[in-house]
Amino acid sequence: MKENGNLFARITISLVLLVLLLSTGQDASASLPQKPQKRILLLYGVDRMHPAHEMTEQGIRSVAASDPTYDIELYSEYMDSSRFQGLEYKETLARFLNDKYSAEKPDLVITVYPSALSFVLNYCEHTFPGIPVVACTIFESTARELEQTAERARTTGVIFKGDIGDIVPMARALRPGMRRIALVGGASDLDKITLKVIRNAMKQYEPEMEVLDITGLAMSRIIERVGSLPSDSIILYSSIFTDGQGRHFMSRQALGMILRATNVPVFSPFDSYLGYGIVGGNLLSFEAQGRKAAELAMRILAGESPGDIPFSDYDTTVTMFDGRELKRWGISEASLPDGSIVKYREFSVWDEHRGQIIGAAAFFFLETLLIVALVMNLQKTRQTRKDLRTLTHRLIWVQEEERRRLARELHDDLTQRLAVLAIQAGRMEQTARDGSQPVLEEFHDLRDQAIQISADIHNISRRIHPSILDDLGLEKAIMSECTRFSSREGIIVDFTAEGLPDTLPKDVALSLYRIIQEGLTNIAKYACAGHATISLKGTIHGIDLSLQDDGIGFDAAEVRKKPGLGLSSMRERVRIIRGKIRITSEAEKGTTILVNVPMKLENGT
Repeated sequence: MKENGNLFARITISLVLLVLLLSTGQDASASLPQKPQKRILLLYGVDRMHPAHEMTEQGIRSVAASDPTYDIELYSEYMDSSRFQGLEYKETLARFLNDKYSAEKPDLVITVYPSALSFVLNYCEHTFPGIPVVACTIFESTARELEQTAERARTTGVIFKGDIGDIVPMARALRPGMRRIALVGGASDLDKITLKVIRNAMKQYEPEMEVLDITGLAMSRIIERVGSLPSDSIILYSSIFTDGQGRHFMSRQALGMILRATNVPVFSPFDSYLGYGIVGGNLLSFEAQGRKAAELAMRILAGESPGDIPFSDYDTTVTMFDGRELKRWGISEASLPDGSIVKYREFSVWDEHRGQIIGAAAFFFLETLLIVALVMNLQKTRQTRKDLRTLTHRLIWVQEEERRRLARELHDDLTQRLAVLAIQAGRMEQTARDGSQPVLEEFHDLRDQAIQISADIHNISRRIHPSILDDLGLEKAIMSECTRFSSREGIIVDFTAEGLPDTLPKDVALSLYRIIQEGLTNIAKYACAGHATISLKGTIHGIDLSLQDDGIGFDAAEVRKKPGLGLSSMRERVRIIRGKIRITSEAEKGTTILVNVPMKLENGT
């Protein structure tokens, strides 16, 4: 007990300290100065479903969230310039942005892709006048052109730094027999800008390497061309947002169509296609582009002039490969450049789940040992249970025998003596009638008290052991108990008995009597009932007992988990006489207790 008290004290002190620390932390955080808020508008050149946009925004948000100076609030807008390229659309979009942000101008704009940068500089001079611009994922040619304009004073950005031409020597190292490169791309403005950069990078490998131009065609024609490429070819996929017939695509969707049609490996310079069918290589990381653009934005918000910040040629490429595509084309990971990242590897069940398999095997082995031990111990457990039941049975009957003895002493001795006392008091009252009135009243009170004590002792004697059960039998004893219960509790009890034998074993009679007695007690305490019905019936199979009430009922499932003392006593008494008990109850529908005691009736009925 002392150790438990000490443990409770330690837990209490720990909880108090924790509450104090939490409240102190809340007060401290509330007292910290709030960071000034800055708004940044992210304007993307393609629709919001473009996967590269999501990767770029992850990079931007990671930097903005960790800025120690400002609370950055980000707004995102999408141009969908691959589908809508006309002047009217751009003017309409500019008016929309002007109306939307007229009351709350952003402090800075980050554009993603050259089309978004061109739109802000050429169509949003009234919407975002003088607001700094950070251009994300633009080519070096775009940066050079901007250096010659007045807009350079408020603009800086991140150049797509990475030699696209590196794809050729890397692909040749992985596919030594490669002789042809099929350049595949679309017909939108963004498709054309990217293709122009890739074509310029490919010139250094001609005429040694044949470059097949499969760009700007209808998708059906592109599918036909890539499906008939020689085995010494690779595909270099740029993007297809719009094909030569003006059909619009998600670029990953178009890549999937090409992959299903071709029998040669597909490469691309962009990491947004990794995991969707390209082999890999030195890939432009859009997330790294977003991080770098956000870093430039934080410098501008901190006070630097955009015109004084050079366009960043920070290398935002990563060397990554798709393990599934390496396996498909028979490319060994040993041939990859040092530091390469291989994703999406396919493992055997043993490779992928070795630890789990070993752990499961060990678990099953230990479980088998446990089962063997349990089986070996089962016989001992059964014998123990049998001994416990026998002991319980003996204890109950020893208790009943002691109750019977005490009841007889109370009834035969004390009750008789009190009765004599009452008679003597009555005689004294008669003798003293000619005396003073106060003495008579005292004698009268003495008599009444003796009578009440006698009645109380009689009731106690009945509860300790029902002698009426021994004298008149089970049916009369239950009838008497029901009459007393109704008189005391005001609850109507209907009792019927049918086919009972003339004599019953004492243990059966006493157990049935106690079960009924306990059931009536529960009805009085908990049921809020107005009526109860008790039925005893002898059959060829034994004796059936039914006890029903019209009370409020209870949750039978919950009671089975945590039975009270009364129900537990009922079940134990039924088990002792080898019977069966069933208790059912529903809310507002009362409770029913059914007991069956199998036995061979002595009168043969």
